Amino acid sequence: MPTTYNKRQDSEGLWEIYDGESEEAVIVDGMPLSGLDEVEANEAIRRLKRGELTSDNIPPTAQSGWPPAKDGV
Repeated sequence: MPTTYNKRQDSEGLWEIYDGESEEAVIVDGMPLSGLDEVEANEAIRRLKRGELTSDNIPPTAQSGWPPAKDGV
């Protein structure tokens, strides 16, 4: 199953992008995607989903949905 990216807001009103399954912050080029304004967070999610950004800490197989789930489903 492909990774689901979500955003959450911290106590200062800034946003962090995280993996919906592990709830870990997404890291790109060694930096966590955090401290973002909402527009930046939405753009980061869009770019992650399109493959324009690649997470350092989410395995590529989880990102792409490969391998398929048990019984090819």
